[in-house]
Amino acid sequence: METVGDFEYSRKDLVGHGAFAVVFKGRHRKKTDWEVAIKSINKKNLSKSQILLGKEIKILKELQHENIVALYDVQETPSSVFLVMEYCNGGDLADYLQAKGTLREDTLRVFLQQIAAAMRILNSKGIIHRDLKPQNILLSYTGRKKGSLNGIRIKIADFGFARYLQSNMMAATLCGSPMYMAPEVIMSQNYDAKADLWSIGTVVYQCLVGKPPFQANSPQDLRMFYEKNKTLEPSIPRETSPHLCDLLLGLLQRNQKDRMDFDAFFSHPFLDPASTIKKSCPVPVPSCPGSVLDSTCGSSPSCRYVSPPSLPDMQTLPEDVLASPPLGPQTTCSSPRSPAAVPAARTPPATRTTSCWCPTSPESSPMTCR
Repeated sequence: METVGDFEYSRKDLVGHGAFAVVFKGRHRKKTDWEVAIKSINKKNLSKSQILLGKEIKILKELQHENIVALYDVQETPSSVFLVMEYCNGGDLADYLQAKGTLREDTLRVFLQQIAAAMRILNSKGIIHRDLKPQNILLSYTGRKKGSLNGIRIKIADFGFARYLQSNMMAATLCGSPMYMAPEVIMSQNYDAKADLWSIGTVVYQCLVGKPPFQANSPQDLRMFYEKNKTLEPSIPRETSPHLCDLLLGLLQRNQKDRMDFDAFFSHPFLDPASTIKKSCPVPVPSCPGSVLDSTCGSSPSCRYVSPPSLPDMQTLPEDVLASPPLGPQTTCSSPRSPAAVPAARTPPATRTTSCWCPTSPESSPMTCR
């Protein structure tokens, strides 16, 4: 067993790995039933990202909330930095969606209430996450019955791109995962904390429909799509409740000035426990092309629901493959925000295909952002 302060782990208990770090399942040396996740970061791989790691540690120490992954300890050796963190025994939301297909609205509401609780803390401290996606939303089962919805605790994780940004400030650094990036971020415009709200809207839409609302064959294609389309509305299933429809249309506003703000998000009727929620049946998730399924993607054991690429992957894609993403047929969504027909960005379930991005190598270096 390897020792890290008051904790220990075996290298056989690998949980996941990325470009700079590996994560092991560990435990407290005396309280052996206290399970933890130990993130081991090789200093040789840090270089410029050392400043970013320092920010991540500082932010995690400040954020103490039941819906945010806790940081218990930081240990340093001549060759490595170890972060001892809360262990989540339910995997991530990407794994959950792979198993469930899509989520019923009542399940989605329970999950989103907890995400909102975490975002309330971030917002109150002037912190933006900048990389919200299903792979960074973890699940922890608090009871013995894993099938119980009430026993699932949602945890926001991976604050490697997070930074402090006060309400009167704007950021300009391009970082995050392209499929979940707000249009202003992927178009290299100045942005504020509302970029996180777009990412949340994308995650909610994916939980409801089975894939993100706007897709393309490459990050450059997605950027061009946003640049060409000044106004966008997601294709929302007809059976969606008015409250959820209104929430999605508010979060997924292409122009950040028109996007719902945090106060409106926190007080939205869909998050109200007393609101009427439709219990629509989950549907299966479409699989990615076979070549992607064989790839290694982040810490998730399967790539049927893969992570988008790191930004260097986005930057090195050839410019001659640019093409506008295809749009599908129209559907309507009855909502107080938009009673008219909503242009669809997806094809019918029987024939639709899913564009998936996945790094060709887990060793690709993430972009350093400040």
